[in-house]
Amino acid sequence: MVPYCDGALHQGHAKDPIKYKDATLYFRGSKITKSLFESLHSLYGFYNSSKIVLTGASAGGIATFVWSNYLRSKLAFPDALYTIPDTGVFLNVSTEVTNKYLLSDCIINTFKFANTDELTPN
Repeated sequence: MVPYCDGALHQGHAKDPIKYKDATLYFRGSKITKSLFESLHSLYGFYNSSKIVLTGASAGGIATFVWSNYLRSKLAFPDALYTIPDTGVFLNVSTEVTNKYLLSDCIINTFKFANTDELTPN
């Protein structure tokens, strides 16, 4: 179980923190997620497992989509990975008032400032 990470679907990668009002924001979800996989491998031989289920709900469902290919590329047995996103698809509808697509705008803007140093996962 991995709780919410950095607010960028477990894939933020910004070397320097971002200042917003009185807060200092760190986007390091990519490093945290990769470190988690590496720790699981060091402790339990994770990459050599015969069965792995990668799942998540809501934002974690999106992270499941995002991280499945990366994880599969690390496995000794790529077919051992079962990816089950739960509620990771959101409707991108425009508002009647502004006629803008708020969800996609929000995600695009989050990734712009959360991934200033590299796109992840890679």
